[in-house]
Amino acid sequence: MREKAGDAGARAVTYVAMGDSVTQGCMALGVSEYERVYHQVAKREIERRYPGTVLNVINSGVSGDTAAGSRARWERDILLYKPDLVTICFGHNDAHGREAGLEPFAEAIADLAARIRSDTEAELLLMTPCMMTDRDNDAVAAEHKSLIPAFVGLAEDGILEKYADRIRALSAELDIPLLDVHAIWQRMVRDGERVCDRLSNGINHPDARFHVTWGGALAEALLGDRDAAE
Repeated sequence: MREKAGDAGARAVTYVAMGDSVTQGCMALGVSEYERVYHQVAKREIERRYPGTVLNVINSGVSGDTAAGSRARWERDILLYKPDLVTICFGHNDAHGREAGLEPFAEAIADLAARIRSDTEAELLLMTPCMMTDRDNDAVAAEHKSLIPAFVGLAEDGILEKYADRIRALSAELDIPLLDVHAIWQRMVRDGERVCDRLSNGINHPDARFHVTWGGALAEALLGDRDAAE
């Protein structure tokens, strides 16, 4: 980024955000947000810190996708771009596989990381998933009310936390930096916030305000040490 900031002719920096509907920018039912989604928030903060830098963000989030299900699009949606940075955020849909899905989930993330490392020179960052609702609430659209029992069951059984823990362990195993987004939600809950009040669809899509928090944390994770070193 410093190279591009100092030389307009240098190659633009390319960042691929890989994930599911949360990365895609899905908010309330039928509403997508492409400017206030976390990776765009991070992009603006990075450009603020490095004036003159051209940072191209590729949104490779696909609604409904899982880590294992994304295998078919790795070449098209990540490797083709020869990125400088890739962030990986899955778990929201994977968690419905419950305990039986944990190892296939981790295996897919590990395989994706290996492909990125072998086929590109990109830096990698793993992220744990956001929390999902633990109760019915007024923000849930009528056509989604039937989904609530399954999500409440995940919360009651601590399933999503197990997926977050698996990403934490994988980060250590593979020596890949981690942004623990799930831990930010845990702090919010300890501070008295209800999870469902911070979900734009009342189920599993964080609100725009959380995306701002997330994007700021992402920029800090990427640049904090570098800025301090300068």
